[in-house]
Amino acid sequence: MSREGVDYWRSLVERRGEGATGPAWRTDEIPPLGGLSRRAFLRLAGASAALAGVGTACFESPGETILPYVDRPPETTPGVATAYATSLEHEGFGVGVVVESREGRPVKVEGNPRHPASRGAAGLFEQASLLALYDPFRARGIQHAGRTVLWRDFVERFAPAAGGARGPGSVRFLMEPTASPLLNQLVGRLRAERSDVQFHFHAPLHAKAPREGVRIATGRWLQPLPDFARASVAWILDGDPLGTGPHQLAHARAFATRRRVRSASDPMSRLYVAEPAPSVTGNAADHRIRRSAAAIPAMLAAVLVEVARARGAWPDLVAALVPLAAHESDGGLVRAIAGDLASRPGEALVVVGEHQPAVVHAMGHALQSLLERPSGGRLGEQSGPLALVESGLLEAMAPAEELAPLVEAMRAGQVSTLVNLGGNPVYDAPAELDFAAALAEVGDRVGLAPLRDETAQRCDWHVAERHALESWGDTRALDGTAALIQPLIAPLWEGYTRADLLAAFLGDAAPDVHARLRGRWADVGDAGDARWRSLLAEGVVPDSASAARSADVDPARVADAVAKAIAESRLPAPPAPDRIEVVFRRDARVHDGRHADNPWLQELPDPITKLTWDDAAWIAPATARTLGVDTGDWLRLRRGDRSIEIPALVVPGQAERSLLLSLGYGRGAMVPVAEGVGVDVGPIRTSDAGRLATDVVVERVTERSPHAFAVTQTHFRLHGRDVVRERTRGDLLERPGPEADAGRASLYAPPTPGGPQWGMTIDQTVCTGCSACVVACQAENNIPVVGREAVSNGREMHWLRIDRYLRGSEEEPASVSQPMACQHCEMAPCEYVCPVEATVHSDDGLNEMVYNRCVGTRFCSNNCPYKVRRFNWFEFNGDVPETRRMQFNPDVTVRARGVMEKCTYCVQRIRRAEIRARGEGRPLRDGEVVTACQQACPTGAIVFGSIDDPDSAVARARDVPHAYGVLAELGTRPRTRYLARIRNPNPVLEADDDAETP
Repeated sequence: MSREGVDYWRSLVERRGEGATGPAWRTDEIPPLGGLSRRAFLRLAGASAALAGVGTACFESPGETILPYVDRPPETTPGVATAYATSLEHEGFGVGVVVESREGRPVKVEGNPRHPASRGAAGLFEQASLLALYDPFRARGIQHAGRTVLWRDFVERFAPAAGGARGPGSVRFLMEPTASPLLNQLVGRLRAERSDVQFHFHAPLHAKAPREGVRIATGRWLQPLPDFARASVAWILDGDPLGTGPHQLAHARAFATRRRVRSASDPMSRLYVAEPAPSVTGNAADHRIRRSAAAIPAMLAAVLVEVARARGAWPDLVAALVPLAAHESDGGLVRAIAGDLASRPGEALVVVGEHQPAVVHAMGHALQSLLERPSGGRLGEQSGPLALVESGLLEAMAPAEELAPLVEAMRAGQVSTLVNLGGNPVYDAPAELDFAAALAEVGDRVGLAPLRDETAQRCDWHVAERHALESWGDTRALDGTAALIQPLIAPLWEGYTRADLLAAFLGDAAPDVHARLRGRWADVGDAGDARWRSLLAEGVVPDSASAARSADVDPARVADAVAKAIAESRLPAPPAPDRIEVVFRRDARVHDGRHADNPWLQELPDPITKLTWDDAAWIAPATARTLGVDTGDWLRLRRGDRSIEIPALVVPGQAERSLLLSLGYGRGAMVPVAEGVGVDVGPIRTSDAGRLATDVVVERVTERSPHAFAVTQTHFRLHGRDVVRERTRGDLLERPGPEADAGRASLYAPPTPGGPQWGMTIDQTVCTGCSACVVACQAENNIPVVGREAVSNGREMHWLRIDRYLRGSEEEPASVSQPMACQHCEMAPCEYVCPVEATVHSDDGLNEMVYNRCVGTRFCSNNCPYKVRRFNWFEFNGDVPETRRMQFNPDVTVRARGVMEKCTYCVQRIRRAEIRARGEGRPLRDGEVVTACQQACPTGAIVFGSIDDPDSAVARARDVPHAYGVLAELGTRPRTRYLARIRNPNPVLEADDDAETP
């Protein structure tokens, strides 16, 4: 490493305690990390660990002595992971996580069991945020007019006294909605102290409709918070609460508590889902009802009318709804759903998706109040499945704070300074606003962004945004629970937070965010010190959740809103015969584009289509036949004078005459990982069609060759095979006997057990196929990203895949997800054929891979009936940037080219637990070993442990009538067992749909 590089890292460590008061860090001094020596890295990592504190991670704390790593901090043991609690922000709300750190280097993100939004689980975005921390393409420092400037120069330029007097509203802030108490406080101060400042809020898929629906129905601005654990029957309309949103993990875990069936006497909830496109929530439904997004209001109105008439309630509201309800043609379905909901007073839950207008949410709240009380009128009963809480979200509360008025002021030359705090409106703002052109009319354009994205490129001041794992801050969950954000590592590059920029415009040149947070959440003195450390260690602020509220539903208000919406044509209407409905949704992997630079997420198969490194227009089979298109054919979508071209993907279960388009793709060179990936659908997405457009003309593009998708599963039918088994709850009551999966006789002697015998059980009833386990496995086991071309050739490297199978017709299929990894067969076919004994059986039942023996014959893969082995054809880890290498788990070998890889049951975690137990002189406890996939799973579908202990959780989970082994009839004796998917259909709607369509 050069002398200049050594001096830089030494100065970085020396200035750690100075924060913004010391000399700024210049990005042009940063040496390339490719030249970072091991000694220099350990010095930096050691300093980070020294600053961690006991049970807390610190970076901007008050000045303290920096210890050289030879004087090891007492809480840090080389080779032993240390866990720190923190919080990450998702769609404005906080999600609590626990981050595993190795000598000051974060390597794994898990869920915080004490946080109400995660409950111990970790979703895709939380886990993949770790890779974003080590992104080599992150911006660095402050760039102004193409040159690097210092922080003090920035503060001097934008402090309150700089530039003289300004007119009211001449300084505008554009930020995404957030529930951070610290940011709320700073925004309040700016509004109070600077008359020239005005705030605007924008996020491409921000949902105000649920809260506004409560306001329409009750007159109060409250946040609805469903609790699936209290619902015996639930009806979801055009929503995906188990698969998306800031409370997705908590919803999924609560839902699973009412679906986990172990015996015929166990109670089980029932789930109805009406939606235009297949989703994770629809995947888990007992009855998935295919409806276009425009048809959802009519269906809800029909059920509401049915329930209200049965209760003899609200005749005026019924009269207002009848014209809308007349558009729902399936009276039998309406009566069945209404009857099932009404038969569970106080235990029925109705959830309207955020994509629907606020008046539809108001209708849903009216129906919910009827289900909670026979006479209706009350919403948010204390013991009911729907709670109401005060919303702590900082968002646009008046039309003047929306995005469109800001653009108008920018065009009129009324904005002298625009500060964009973290969003990317040039890319994701409604097309007709032409935000980029309006931005050019602003004098000083300040952009805070982690990458030099589309908006940052058009800002003359680009401030690099610091990663959440390098920052101090706070958040609130959807239920109001507060949590702290604490840094896990010293900033890899110079960067700043939203709080830093807001403080700079208040004239604070050296904002001490750590002190602000400590002053807010902990008292002074010894008691305050203890509380502060406790808050950091626990990850949540005790008793900070919002108090549950209840509100009176006024049916007259709902009736007036419905009548007005119908009169003004503000409810979505079915498209004209020559048009098709287009639904805009967040992508399951890259969200609205903010995660497009994350290769883990780009290569993650979509939970429904198994598509990677791409997006597509989802189209129903019948609609595809009408248009004469097949998968890969290009479609031209026109709205007025705007159009895009995008390849079609035929998706069984998609609503007819309805297309689904995902946001977040079609990025340029400013996001290198996502460059050239997919199509940007923004050009046809306007303000009046933020989530749904019904005026789209669709035609096939004949002059383009079909597009080749990179998918990991191309066949979704079982053709009578019982790889996936399904039963109804009625079947379980009638046939309580065990599944027949006896294997063939074997000439080989069974292995001699020694010590615990490890095994896994996967409950397919509660598995939603969300793929959180896939990302967890990738992060834990150093699994490489291989790219689009390798995936197209069938060479993806994920050790764990989620297979999805369909049953029934292609128009109305039922689906089930099955996680599939190495089954750790006791009679493993792979072991018999390996010529070099690279795959062997351990005494505790693991099918092990000895990498340095493997010569790459691939005989084992050919002989594996489960096809779960992965061969690394190329040196996939050879070109990994140095920063991304920092994420590698040191307990897992980074494999070289030419060896076979597969699931190991996280053997490193097993051995770590064994060493710990042996050091403490005790046997292993049940539940002490938790695999990465098990730990991340939001529904708790995966159970792991020793199967020879009859009292262990895994032994109890597999000792049920519907447990079976996949392909066990081959005599493989797999250690992983599955619980057959149990459905709980409404007997009124139950039909014989066992026949499959080829």
